[in-house]
Amino acid sequence: MSDDWAERQRHTNRLTRRLAGHLFMGTEVTSRQLYGLSKLAWITNSYEGQAAAYIRSTKIPALGDVFGKDFSSASLEHVAKEIAEELDDDSLIELICVHSGFTNFYKAYRNSVFSWIEDNHSVLLPLYKSAFNSQSEQERLNLINAITKLPGIPKANHPDQQMRPEYFLTPAFFILDPDIRFPLINGNEWVQNLLSALEVADSDLPSQYKALVRLYGEGGIRDAADLDQVRRDLPDILTTSKRKATIKLLEKKNTADGELPLKDEADVEAIRKAGSITHRRIHNQLTNNLKKSLTKYTLLEGKSQSCMFDVLVKRYNNTGNDLLIEVKSSAESPHVRMAVGQLFDYWFALKGEEEPHLAVLLPERPADEVVSFLQWMDVGLMWFVNHRLCAEDDWLDHLAYKS
Repeated sequence: MSDDWAERQRHTNRLTRRLAGHLFMGTEVTSRQLYGLSKLAWITNSYEGQAAAYIRSTKIPALGDVFGKDFSSASLEHVAKEIAEELDDDSLIELICVHSGFTNFYKAYRNSVFSWIEDNHSVLLPLYKSAFNSQSEQERLNLINAITKLPGIPKANHPDQQMRPEYFLTPAFFILDPDIRFPLINGNEWVQNLLSALEVADSDLPSQYKALVRLYGEGGIRDAADLDQVRRDLPDILTTSKRKATIKLLEKKNTADGELPLKDEADVEAIRKAGSITHRRIHNQLTNNLKKSLTKYTLLEGKSQSCMFDVLVKRYNNTGNDLLIEVKSSAESPHVRMAVGQLFDYWFALKGEEEPHLAVLLPERPADEVVSFLQWMDVGLMWFVNHRLCAEDDWLDHLAYKS
């Protein structure tokens, strides 16, 4: 997953809460409307681009369910304008038209779950409202305990095969929660692997919930969207009794006046000679610009004092390799030489003898002899021009800005 994906999840939360706020002010909320709110979390295998299939098959019908209207022949733009007019809020147009949804809910249960909602409406409606209004972990835990008392969701044409209710409800509560602290607990492989890593895969639902929410605050994980983003990298983000965390999500860097912390002791002397505050500010500005430019990827940074790397771009190419980037505030040769040495040292600490994928990020394109040196070392070169990421090497072109 990526920062873009986490933002898509947060956007879905913002959209659903706006619509739910309108619904919950009314005197009656139907089973069809609860179904529609829940479906806003769903996608299909086609979920990107203007012609994404989920828009017609899932998103527009969900909006129709929420507002009790037949939008089957309307475009998303028309639906957005009609809803914005009904709620007298033009800001809803953009909120509706931007991509939303993130879980490919099991197709065999997409229709039968509506009948399940109807059968359990009197119990579910207060739970949906509680999720919308939740303010504390105890309130969320109360919701989890309530889920454990619900019956299973029957499979279409096979009522004896039932889905666990949390597989349907945790995405719904995720997009209703005001702080997005309600984690996804479903049958997805990554979720099950995570529960296994936390040694709660065979535990009851409340224990699984508690284990997941304890991760907030670790390694830059702020909420359930961040938790979904780090998925496979979680073992390296967590500090346990057996090992310390080595990485964390890349965080926005301080570029204001005042004290700017240095990355590690190896940088201290070189940066101090050049003016630590000025150079550290440039370094942080470059890092922040990179974070803005590569939102389609999960970006990590070093946390262990022995391996304080700047940026690791997860699965940056079509073969799933990671890219290690060292950021330098100067394009002069001494800084670049130091960057190359750090890159190889960090890569060996992280990946051992695995083939390295390395690059430096500089404030500008360096002199030709520096470019030649980097190419000889097989280290990629990137820099910014007016906040646009540029790349010297063909194998990094897909990361660079495309006009």
